[in-house]
Amino acid sequence: MKYPLLFILFTFCLASCDSNSGPEGSEAATPEVKFLAPTMVSETEFQLNWSIVSPVGAQTIAVELSEDSEMSHITKYLDVGDINTDHVLVSNLKGATRYYYRISLLANGVSLFRSEIASAETAYQVDNVELITEDSYSLSGKLAYLESVSGSRPGIIMMHEFGVWVNPWIGSELMKQLVAEGYVCLTFFFRGHGTSDPVDDLMDLVNDKSLIAKDLKASIDYMEDNELVSSGELGLMGGSLGAIMALAGNGYEEVKTSIALSPTSDGVFVIFPQMTLSSAYYLVGEQDIHTELQGGDFPAETQALYDLTEEPRLLDIIEGTADHGTNLLSREELNTSIKEWILEHLPLQ
Repeated sequence: MKYPLLFILFTFCLASCDSNSGPEGSEAATPEVKFLAPTMVSETEFQLNWSIVSPVGAQTIAVELSEDSEMSHITKYLDVGDINTDHVLVSNLKGATRYYYRISLLANGVSLFRSEIASAETAYQVDNVELITEDSYSLSGKLAYLESVSGSRPGIIMMHEFGVWVNPWIGSELMKQLVAEGYVCLTFFFRGHGTSDPVDDLMDLVNDKSLIAKDLKASIDYMEDNELVSSGELGLMGGSLGAIMALAGNGYEEVKTSIALSPTSDGVFVIFPQMTLSSAYYLVGEQDIHTELQGGDFPAETQALYDLTEEPRLLDIIEGTADHGTNLLSREELNTSIKEWILEHLPLQ
């Protein structure tokens, strides 16, 4: 009986020794950084907050920030100091911008542990506005901009598709990117949509584009009267019905460029019948074809409009997709391409 007893005692000793092997070899010794919600968020700064479990010999903390999720380029490196510090205020940031960050625990300047990546976004101003059309319709809109930018700057009017009750431009990544650059962005609901004044029959807006053209005119007048917006420095952008209006307004002297996502020709010349299109960027899905609809071959319609447009012009037919209008903006590369077009053809002063 003594041999089985010795084996049991030996096994117990091994387990006991292993469980008490100390911080060098136990899971309890692994540091853990718990991120808390950022506070004191403004257009130019925010406070990052955290708690640290088991710092394991670390003496100081450093924080790295980047504007890309892979953190391939570090835009800020902050030597926070004492390992017991649980927050840091980060200043001199761009508004309406998402920053990615991670925390390093160091001893004698050498990194012992690096946390996972978290993110925080700086703020921007959004005002509720009302537009009044020449036929007395009240349109609800939102004006997005940076208060931290001084002086007037170019404005961009962003218009939605037919029949929507949530404006896809509001809070979109593209809108925030443009606000971050310094543009003033106006989003609004056409009559009969969202919280704008209702209409008796929504199809009237399809059959008579001159009604929607009055809404466009009200938005242009609003931006021209706004002290934040540089006079005569407007860009128009829209999806589907909004794309038609982005092109229909191309003839206004104040409009310097138009971006049209999935447009058709129906209604484009309702304001300026003899208009020559120019400075327009077209985007359409290759498979966005609906034969049951008149004018439902959107790639063909978009190509025809592009062919009528004088330089500068650009056409992107996105392969392998039937995505329509603002749904195309799920592609980060298209957001980047549109932003680059605007920066070139509606430059900031």
